[in-house]
Amino acid sequence: MQRRAFLALLAASILATPAAAQIPASYKQLKYPPLNRIEVPEPIRFELANGMVVYLLEDHELPLIQASALIRTGWRWEPAEKAGLAAIVGTVMRTGGSEKFPGDALDEELDRLGASVETTIGEDSGRASVSVLKEDIDRGLVILADILRNPAFPEDKIELAKIQQRDRIARRNDNPQGILMREFRRIIYGNDSPYARQPEYDTVNSITRDDLVRFHREFFQPENVILAVWGDFEAAAMRRKIEQIFGSWPRGGRPRPQPPPVDPAAASRAGIYQIVKDDMPNSWVAMGFLAGRRDDPDYFALEVMNDILGGGFASRLFNKVRTEQGLAYTVGSQWAAGWDRPGLFVALGSTKTESTTRILESIRTEIRRLAESGVSEEELARSKDSILKGFAFEFDSTGKIITRLMSYEYYGYPRDFLRRYRDSIEKVTREDIARVAAKYLVTDKLAILVLGKGAGFEPPLNAFGKVTPVDITIPPPRQAALGEATPESVARGRELLVKVSEAVGGQARLREIRDYTLSADLILETPQGQFSIQTETTVNLEGRMLSRMSTPAGEMTQGFDGQAAWIRTPQGVRELPASQQGDVEKAFFRETIRLLRNPEEPGVTVQALGEAELEGKKVEALAVTRRPGDFQVKLFVDPVTNLPAGKSYTASLLGAPGEIQEVYSDWREAGGLKWPHKTVLYRDGRKIGESTLREVRINPGVEEAAYRKPQ
Repeated sequence: MQRRAFLALLAASILATPAAAQIPASYKQLKYPPLNRIEVPEPIRFELANGMVVYLLEDHELPLIQASALIRTGWRWEPAEKAGLAAIVGTVMRTGGSEKFPGDALDEELDRLGASVETTIGEDSGRASVSVLKEDIDRGLVILADILRNPAFPEDKIELAKIQQRDRIARRNDNPQGILMREFRRIIYGNDSPYARQPEYDTVNSITRDDLVRFHREFFQPENVILAVWGDFEAAAMRRKIEQIFGSWPRGGRPRPQPPPVDPAAASRAGIYQIVKDDMPNSWVAMGFLAGRRDDPDYFALEVMNDILGGGFASRLFNKVRTEQGLAYTVGSQWAAGWDRPGLFVALGSTKTESTTRILESIRTEIRRLAESGVSEEELARSKDSILKGFAFEFDSTGKIITRLMSYEYYGYPRDFLRRYRDSIEKVTREDIARVAAKYLVTDKLAILVLGKGAGFEPPLNAFGKVTPVDITIPPPRQAALGEATPESVARGRELLVKVSEAVGGQARLREIRDYTLSADLILETPQGQFSIQTETTVNLEGRMLSRMSTPAGEMTQGFDGQAAWIRTPQGVRELPASQQGDVEKAFFRETIRLLRNPEEPGVTVQALGEAELEGKKVEALAVTRRPGDFQVKLFVDPVTNLPAGKSYTASLLGAPGEIQEVYSDWREAGGLKWPHKTVLYRDGRKIGESTLREVRINPGVEEAAYRKPQ
């Protein structure tokens, strides 16, 4: 009883206090004190006699030192026909190292030191960095300086970087949001713009070591470098080290590269654009236009305006389109102003196929509503508070602070741009938002891009205006020109094909074949090691194929019924996209038995190419081409036996398309024909696998339904 009385008395006393009386009824009434001002430490800045700018900032929290060089280079300055060059330069500077510090030996030394060195080149800048314990800084700076000045660019590392680039090209249509933003940039800037250009197989294949050397010589000079060092050191001593190690780098004397101009037409790309990708389960929509630069007086008001429109969980797009209307999986917007060239404004969202045009109209409506009606005081206060609080995280480490100051110098912005940014955001008013929204958010100027299935929308996409299709097909690498097919080369080519037919078993036996099944053991060489695969491939010579593979990842089946190609994996069954279906059609076309069985096939050109060399052996080469300019396969003939010695063609195997070469040996008879029981596979001159034939079945009579996609 006494305990209850005590608790009652305690509760009454608490409720009677002024603090309890001031507890707000809603979170919206909560008041917070103003943010503390961000105090940015001032680094030491000086310039070497050779023009290199240096920043030093002491930070004694940990016994580490980091150095980062910002280089005035980038892929926006690479030749269009060599797209991909800058990225390869940035990669091979590190993987190949220098003459003094070769790449593989450098890896071992860095492991021993517990250090790291990285190099990369992006759109408008390059970076090279080193991170070491304080006692190893002399060695780290010497390595960094030598890689910047004297990269070795070994051929094997260049080829490895080119393979990585080709693999990226092959996978670039795998990520929907990546496709959306890439193609939106290309719509606004133009396909040929340095700000939207992309590597292709042919541009990467054309890159040579001389190109890397030339690119490096053009841009890597001390006048183009800003070096920052931060960590546990004494500034005066570090300055002496920098002067000693980098001061001997002579000036290059080449002019500073200027930003390539943006096509004036980029400001007028309004319209409806569509990418059809029928294998997508949902749609993506993006809309926007060419935006300005960060030194535009309107930039700060536009930052706040965009945050209110689509900058986060409290934005209008999130609340209206996603929460209230339930239309979006993802939705938001960005005012991505450029540092030294115009950037992009883009609002985007993802939704189910049937609501594609509804989300399009909903996002456009919110843009129009903001332009016409402005924002509330509550929205303005929340947005400014959010931006300033978020901005604080850009300066929560010494590295972030000094990197930001380097960027200001690199792009020609004042050193106090941080303070100006903070002060300018704080000064933005509702009137400022209303003015810039009315000026910039003009819905008639929106370029609208839709990615997803080609149909299934209500209303249809063309209800919003003319629809311009966007093709994202990845151009295959060009095959080497064969030269003109003369009557003599055509006659010799057909003669060779007949000889091969007779050596294999004769036309009479070949024409008795309706289908055949080959079972084989395949060993593939990959960067992750060897993989063993058991395969069983059935070819129906009326135009169908079926392949079953037992792989470490599980059982897979791929079929082609003459019209559509499909694949079944442990994840399910799906139809292959048009680009991959083309690969299956080409695989059927180049089947050796099919080629030998139809030497007079309409629309096909057979021509002799003369003598060639295959693994050091003299052979005769002929090419079989389906229609002029279409795909081809080269057949190499042993002049002694007239049996095929090998075959070459362009195909995707272990990643991106490349020149695939098959080399045959160990010929044995099965079913009245000779078959190579051993096949060695090469891709762009490198061995990637070996196949051993286990069994041949002639005319197994596989049911036609087996080639069709399972339901």
